[in-house]
Amino acid sequence: MLTAATALTVLLGSVTLAAAGAGTAAADSSALLPLTSSGDIVVDGVHRRVFISDPAAGQVVVTDYAGTVTGTVGSLPGVRGLELSPDSGTLYAAVHDADAVVAIDTATATESRRISTGAGAGPAYVALAGGKLWFSYGASGDGNIGSLDPGAADPAVTLGQDTGRTFYDAPILDASAGAPGTLVAGAPGQSPVALAVYDVSSGEASRTAYAFDPGGTGGANLQDLAVTPDGEDVVTASGAPYYQAVYKLTDLSADGRYVTNTYPNAVDIAPNGDVAAGTDSSYDPDVHVFEQGVPTPVRQYDLPNTGTPGDSDLLAPAGLAWAPDASRLFALSRNGGDAYALRIYDTPAVTR
Repeated sequence: MLTAATALTVLLGSVTLAAAGAGTAAADSSALLPLTSSGDIVVDGVHRRVFISDPAAGQVVVTDYAGTVTGTVGSLPGVRGLELSPDSGTLYAAVHDADAVVAIDTATATESRRISTGAGAGPAYVALAGGKLWFSYGASGDGNIGSLDPGAADPAVTLGQDTGRTFYDAPILDASAGAPGTLVAGAPGQSPVALAVYDVSSGEASRTAYAFDPGGTGGANLQDLAVTPDGEDVVTASGAPYYQAVYKLTDLSADGRYVTNTYPNAVDIAPNGDVAAGTDSSYDPDVHVFEQGVPTPVRQYDLPNTGTPGDSDLLAPAGLAWAPDASRLFALSRNGGDAYALRIYDTPAVTR
């Protein structure tokens, strides 16, 4: 009898996979990964690498665009959130259990710097905005936001930037070049969803908008969020309702939706505005691709069953990432035997 991992390896041996019906297809290629868990995924278009955090194993796994593992960065206990510098030269990793933000040289895939965030201030998520690196931290009941200057020789760390004590746990963070002095945060796993927007242009975080159950349909169990490239909106993926909701950054009022299916758990937006939306769907498509502002998908992809019979592979939470030129979409999946795979979709926004 084949083990789940062996069965997955066999099934992933074919590089080109056939379409699975009108409007729905499988990945163009896939590769098995040495992961035990997943936290975040980021694509470096300059070096054509994919970086995936593995909190349980305390590592960041590095692959090329074909999914071939080219290296790992270890000694990162509890690593979760990842953020790529604008020049793609440095990847910042939130290393929770080491109370540190670690800088990784993307050219060599090695640790280049470790910045302490202070005892007990283990960071969970990171985002660059307003010339600073922002990180969320805090145990249950004490979620907050801190900042540091990643370019300083001896960066000062400022904790407690969210003076309103908005979040119970360390929030998910994101920012966009389209709104360079703006930071967006969302409460992970919370019901209803809670979102906040901060003006960070001064170097300090000033909350400009807050919504508990935004738009009256904010839903439950936030898994992921992404700010649009134009800096106008934030798109959320929460377990319910069954679509990726869109909210204006000015006041967090409803501003549209991308209709998917059961249990949304991931979202990423390409620089050209194309939206990739993911769902935790056992019997329906898992990856959905949209043109900006259009609520129905142009492409959908269904993850295959590579493990236990009847147990379909599932998309990992926050497991989607675009290549910067939108030529590829990368999705991280896990089967019933806890085997992880990177699935690569070529030209996913093109209907074929």
